[in-house]
Amino acid sequence: MGRSLFRTSLFRRARLWATGTLMAAGAVGLAAAPASAWTGGNVWVNFGSWNCPSGGSVVGVYWAVDTYSSGPATGDWGDNVVYPRVRVGSGSYNTLSYQVMCKKWGWYQYRGVVSQRTLTPYKSGLSYTY
Repeated sequence: MGRSLFRTSLFRRARLWATGTLMAAGAVGLAAAPASAWTGGNVWVNFGSWNCPSGGSVVGVYWAVDTYSSGPATGDWGDNVVYPRVRVGSGSYNTLSYQVMCKKWGWYQYRGVVSQRTLTPYKSGLSYTY
């Protein structure tokens, strides 16, 4: 009879421990729920010629959005527009880092200043001009 009582006591302790653990996990799960939700999307970013400090026009862009997305390692060439993947929606916060390539006198190319901008788009497909 002593062993049976001991096993029942162990069973009760194990059940109480499991119940407490599940309750704690549920409380942590509720506390860890995000205050805001965002999804992935894309936006248009246009770079004006004012990004070329020595004059000329933008012909290429090196860019990255935080650690979320980046352009080709060789740069995005041919125009002054990029279409980066960004966080979109409530709680979205993106830091766009970029450097433009400028063309002047039809043959001279140089790099513009490295810059950063903050993007907080509420929907995909928006257009920004910097």
